Amino acid sequence: MSAAGRTLARAGLIVSAAFLVSRVLGWVRLVVIANVFGATAELDAFIAAFRIPDLIFQLVAAGALSSALIPVVTDVLANDGEARAWRIVATVANLMLIALVAMAAIVFVFADVLVPVFTGGFDAPTMARTVELTRIMALGPIFLAMGSVATSVLNARGRFAAAAIAPITYNLAIIAAALLLGPSMGALGLAIGVVVGSVLHLVVQIPPLRAIGMRYRPVIDLADAAARRALVLMGPRAIGLSASQITFVVVTALATNLGVGAVTAFAFAFTLLQIPIGVIGVPLGVVLFPSLSRQAATGGTDEFLRLLVRAVRLLIVAMLPVAVLAAILRTETVAVLFSGFSRSAIELTAATFLAFLPGLPAHALIAVLARAFYAHQDTITPVVVAIAAVVVNTTLATILVGPLGLPGVALAIAIAAWLEAAALVVLLRRRLGSLGLRGVANVAIRTGVATAIAGLVGVGAHAVISGALGSAAPGPYPGGLGGVLAAAVTMLAVGVAYSVTFALAALALRIEDLRSIVELMVHALRRPSAAQEPRAS
Repeated sequence: MSAAGRTLARAGLIVSAAFLVSRVLGWVRLVVIANVFGATAELDAFIAAFRIPDLIFQLVAAGALSSALIPVVTDVLANDGEARAWRIVATVANLMLIALVAMAAIVFVFADVLVPVFTGGFDAPTMARTVELTRIMALGPIFLAMGSVATSVLNARGRFAAAAIAPITYNLAIIAAALLLGPSMGALGLAIGVVVGSVLHLVVQIPPLRAIGMRYRPVIDLADAAARRALVLMGPRAIGLSASQITFVVVTALATNLGVGAVTAFAFAFTLLQIPIGVIGVPLGVVLFPSLSRQAATGGTDEFLRLLVRAVRLLIVAMLPVAVLAAILRTETVAVLFSGFSRSAIELTAATFLAFLPGLPAHALIAVLARAFYAHQDTITPVVVAIAAVVVNTTLATILVGPLGLPGVALAIAIAAWLEAAALVVLLRRRLGSLGLRGVANVAIRTGVATAIAGLVGVGAHAVISGALGSAAPGPYPGGLGGVLAAAVTMLAVGVAYSVTFALAALALRIEDLRSIVELMVHALRRPSAAQEPRAS
């Protein structure tokens, strides 16, 4: 292997390992917070207080930087030298800093006016606590955004270690705050942890920034065409990300009227939904994106379609059985992970999680389908479709929350996800012609049959095992270590029975995509730095 190859492999290992650690710590953070606070008004206030700072961050920075600043800075570094590149970075960073500080100041001053707009169902003490926490956490987006600029610059220069470690420090700070400050300070300690984590996210990246020669300059040079191009490229992605936050603002407003713990139950159920998407859907989209981009750039439409259809088939084969197994084990999953919740909170979180699950395959498909547009340098179409989906899910949520409660809100998001995925497919078909949907439908039918067979076995095994462990009575497992162990044993036994049955059914039905999924996972574990294209069966 050449020196460049060894460097790339080493960088891939670092990024892959750090990504995995960050993911795991994100889930640990959730579990720690749940078990320290429970589904209480205090945690409701903390989650609700995140909404405005999150909206600010998504609007100004978030993923927009990586898709805009990295290509522009990389191009300028290659052709025009470092001085101009650092001036462009300073221009973008300074404009963002001005906007963020201004927004943070507005939130701090007017929090008592802004927060009640979407937390109208809170009682007076919880409302006051949410206002207090919002004011503190308004500082977070400033440091997170500057940290995101640092990450983009370091990645553009091929420096990945500190940028990959930065999210880990953020999660560790919040976990430490929950454990050390939470018991005595409540959610105020968590809010302090969020701000400290945001600062660390930036600070750990400063030494490598200085090492590559970057120095901060208080300049704004909008006369530079490259700087303007970076800002223009950020626009559509930022709009799309911030639009998605509108869903959570509306959901929070609805959940505050559903009693103590409803905001927490929704947030934690949604996070559970994100685990399989983050483990399977998003990584597949990331791995696929370079290959799609190459085929789009060279006019290889046939190969582009083959790769895209193959990815869609893989997601269907992976996500359908995962969704059904998660539905069967929904209560056990919540009981094990969030054992600090009360019985009623476990029931509500599990019911909300169940309502989310029909949309799981659609959410994963969107992660891949959107990248098919990005590969053609079209960032606008997916954003427009995503905004339309936000309109649909917020409208449906306000309708369904009455008869169905919190699960109705989750079901609205699931329905909107399928409509968004369908719209992306239709638009792709218009652009590219036939997508091979007949083959996809054939795989979906066979996977559905295998999943149904495994589901029947899983439901039967669940009834037998949970009954034998004394949890057949209405409601989730009893509290305490014994209840958690009983739930964990049930998850293990039912999971094994379900998985073995699905694998055997898939073999009988000749679902070759299952073998491809296993091969991809093994390849990813052995060589995490390699970008593997989905293989044809």
